[in-house]
Amino acid sequence: MADTPEQNAEETTEQSSEQTLPNVFITNGTNAVGTALVRRLTAAGYAVTAGTDLGSKGAFEIRANGGIPVYPEVTRASNLRSLITMAKATIVINTVIEAVNGLPQYLADWRDYVSLIEDGTKAVAEAASQTGVKRLIHVSAAFAYGDHHGESVDESTHLSTENPLYEAVAHAETAVLKGAVPGYVLRAGYIYGANSEASRHIHDGLTISKSVKTGSGSTAWIQAQSLAEAIMLLVKRDFSDEEQGTIYNIVEDEYSTPDEFITDFGKAMGVDQPALSGWTFSIREPDPVRLALLNASAHPSNAKAKEELGWTPRYNRIAGIDTTLMEWRAAEMLPEPVVEASASADDILALPAS
Repeated sequence: MADTPEQNAEETTEQSSEQTLPNVFITNGTNAVGTALVRRLTAAGYAVTAGTDLGSKGAFEIRANGGIPVYPEVTRASNLRSLITMAKATIVINTVIEAVNGLPQYLADWRDYVSLIEDGTKAVAEAASQTGVKRLIHVSAAFAYGDHHGESVDESTHLSTENPLYEAVAHAETAVLKGAVPGYVLRAGYIYGANSEASRHIHDGLTISKSVKTGSGSTAWIQAQSLAEAIMLLVKRDFSDEEQGTIYNIVEDEYSTPDEFITDFGKAMGVDQPALSGWTFSIREPDPVRLALLNASAHPSNAKAKEELGWTPRYNRIAGIDTTLMEWRAAEMLPEPVVEASASADDILALPAS
């Protein structure tokens, strides 16, 4: 018997519903992992709204990658609520941890970001719970395991709270894992990539033969593209039967010290052996948190992510560094984008209603 028009209409509606992809909101779409995510998500057909702290430059970048740019106030739940509602987002991805989880030799003041990490993540979790979000993916930092003297750690290992930065990372995770929205915490190794501020800073410093601080802790790393691929696997998951909170270590298979990493980085750049300096001649006493980031040693296992997500890191350290450098070289060969003189931030930004 031939299908009736009503049956055909129902089947078409079901197929259309199955093909509808959830809208995605990213707290920062112009850092290394955020940029990789915006590109991947929009290429896959997702509608993406992404924040930037780079002003109009960041907004144009997000537009060029296919997303809708916004200027979030990440520590204000009311502002985030307006933006997530405007974006009609079903999935929220929090990537702000990269501000302190880039190459550890980059000596930005971590104190400037404690509120962003802890209060910002709490605000994201609160806003997500008030806007119908079904999944919250939070990028965290594997360095917060602290010093385990080179021993292996896994997702059941408690994070350290021995200093204010580690404590902020731990509190941020708790806000996600115990929040009202099913949450995923991805404990990332030190993040590097073409859109990483820390990676670019170190690259530019090595180009002019500037020395970098030495570090001896054997630890975990992750190229931003590999981290973005792990997040994409979570984005594509069905919404049914989710646990309340799940943790994954997202790290490369190999561990290395900051000195080993930066040596390979310099060799790939063609500067041979980078100059490594200690703290002997520093005017100020070395910051104990920065010392911990450079010298703590722990080996987070990525076995759980491999088994449950089917994820494997795309790159090892050498290939990841080469990919980063190739992205920079490719960008240098492209002409500067032409921007109309009359264009303003309001022409390209979808701002919050209030």
